[in-house]
Amino acid sequence: MFPPPLTNNNNIYLPSPLQSLQTKMQIPNSKPNSDSEPVSEAERRIRRLALHLSPVACVAAEQLEIAACGGRGKLSVDTPSLSSYMRGKHRDIQEKVFDYFNANPHLQTPVEISKDDHRELCMKQLTGLVREAGIRPLRYVVNDPAKYFAILEAVGGVDMSLGIKMGVQYR
Repeated sequence: MFPPPLTNNNNIYLPSPLQSLQTKMQIPNSKPNSDSEPVSEAERRIRRLALHLSPVACVAAEQLEIAACGGRGKLSVDTPSLSSYMRGKHRDIQEKVFDYFNANPHLQTPVEISKDDHRELCMKQLTGLVREAGIRPLRYVVNDPAKYFAILEAVGGVDMSLGIKMGVQYR
């Protein structure tokens, strides 16, 4: 019913991390004392599992205590600095991608589109991005990979299939 104790390849008994913790913390009733009856294997395991469910009473308060979630209050954040950091140093080329697709609504992917039509639209999107917007992603693969991935991120934000086509099927 219960799993056997852990052993290594030489069949030497290995104490569990919980047993080591119990020994270090000297948890009461973890071992039978001479005054009480011997504890069965099932009772010993139940006690051990119960330690996972309830806090240990014998640990000093400065060592371990239960903290309530969300008790710290609202976190104050410098929004402009965080926004600038999250955008990254290649935000200019990402904005160029977004501006191109906002200016060309016929290249935006509709909600319901067949697979073949979507493949054709992705090819139009990619050729338009290279020819009309002047964004040549492969130029940056070797020279500036961070810029390439920034373009890939922006393109994936427009259409994930376009991002895949740009990375895999670029001609």
